[in-house]
Amino acid sequence: MDLKQVTLERTAYLPDQLILNGALQVAFAGRSNVGKSSLLNKLFNRRALAKVSQTPGKTQSINYYRVGEKLCFVDLPGYGYARAPKAERDRWKKLMDVFFAQNQVLRGLVHLIDIRHEPTDLDVELHEWTLPLVRNHLYVLTKSDKVKQNQKAKAIADVAAQLEIRRNQIVSFSAETGEGKHLILNWVAEVAA
Repeated sequence: MDLKQVTLERTAYLPDQLILNGALQVAFAGRSNVGKSSLLNKLFNRRALAKVSQTPGKTQSINYYRVGEKLCFVDLPGYGYARAPKAERDRWKKLMDVFFAQNQVLRGLVHLIDIRHEPTDLDVELHEWTLPLVRNHLYVLTKSDKVKQNQKAKAIADVAAQLEIRRNQIVSFSAETGEGKHLILNWVAEVAA
């Protein structure tokens, strides 16, 4: 995986703009303001390839980042931002439905959850919806630099219990310190092999 050759390949707003075959894909999903763009930038060793915003719900498209010849990191729209108009939320849902149901090359889903909060109903819904659609799942607890070590362990145990997953499917991550970065990249390399 050559992270020196990362480019924004496509931005998709409509189902017919989606890339559903070709290079293997690993998708990144999470609530609005969970730190998805910060995580991607840290993985890419770039400051602003993925746009970071203080406004929740800013990513309204599916963004494809080509990593070398054989892999795309796919940044999915943040969910759960209630201020977005209903028509816009419906458009995002349709886009996501097509992305997951028709994708021939999706190898894994990285599900981001803020370590400071329990998984929300929407987090649980995404987990349950994608389990039969995506073979490999990794759960990343973001903003781990904001909590103490014992709180990290408790958060991991709580997420494992609530989503009924193994603890080794969960990684704590900090965009500030880089904690967890190599574990995420190792997992991506394994599922995309």
